[in-house]
Amino acid sequence: MSTYKTLLDEAGIATDYQTALVRGIPQNPMFDVAAFEQVIDQFQTKDGDAFVTTYVKAGTTWVQQIVHCLLHQGANAGQYGESVPWLEACGSSPEVIGPREAPNWTMAAINAAVAPRYFKSHATVRDLPRGHANIKVIYVARNPKDTVVSLFHHARNKPEFQFTGDFATFLQIFLADLAENASWFAHVLDWHDECQRNADTHLFLKYEDIYDDTAQYIERIAQFLDIPTTGKTLADTLRNTSLQAMKKHASIGMNHIRKGGYGGWRTLFTADMNAQFDAIYKAKMAGSGLQFNFGVNPDGADVIF
Repeated sequence: MSTYKTLLDEAGIATDYQTALVRGIPQNPMFDVAAFEQVIDQFQTKDGDAFVTTYVKAGTTWVQQIVHCLLHQGANAGQYGESVPWLEACGSSPEVIGPREAPNWTMAAINAAVAPRYFKSHATVRDLPRGHANIKVIYVARNPKDTVVSLFHHARNKPEFQFTGDFATFLQIFLADLAENASWFAHVLDWHDECQRNADTHLFLKYEDIYDDTAQYIERIAQFLDIPTTGKTLADTLRNTSLQAMKKHASIGMNHIRKGGYGGWRTLFTADMNAQFDAIYKAKMAGSGLQFNFGVNPDGADVIF
């Protein structure tokens, strides 16, 4: 079985970036691999369960907070991980990721909870636990250029990744499908196909669309999840899920929220990086019918492809 270091060496990438390989997928190195795999293998879904699923750094915390506030009539009550825990973190050592991402949750508590239960996950289509229950999935995708920039800052700011390299190095890690969560293309395209096949129970959303019309998408998410709302609930949820509100809220923390928005990738991409990325992007996305908004060009026009 290949180690993560072997995969980096085979790709010709010299880096101190660290991850934990779980079934061939690079994950946060703080995870206990055996516990992570146990969640995948043994967790049992229940009718009514719902998942907020994304590739990493694609607006996960934001949508978790939206669901959390909707479940509390718009109030920013407690911590989002109490209402929408990171499922895989429930199987980690309680002193590691659990207190931050799934406070007060253990697998025993999760299994005993009454549906509907709400979870965050970064799982691939293959690894999201399903069982035979009727579940719902909200998948959020973000354009890959802003995703890789956000993931780069995440790797630099989180000590567990031990990454001290520059953006050029990290971009090659990402394009080699060796960043946390592996291939953005496979993750997004597989989930896009899955959502199209199961349109009644799977909702595919784009980060950029939510950013441009948050109020509309808050209402859409509530309707999809069958969460009853009032005008006040929707208005309070909109207020309490703004970037400014989330930065102020101690339980959210700046470790998860850096800048928000889209188009900021231009601050790190050189012209050569952009050309390399566009060539790979166009080849891998060909025929998918999926397009993303990469932000505004200097001429004022949105870049969508």
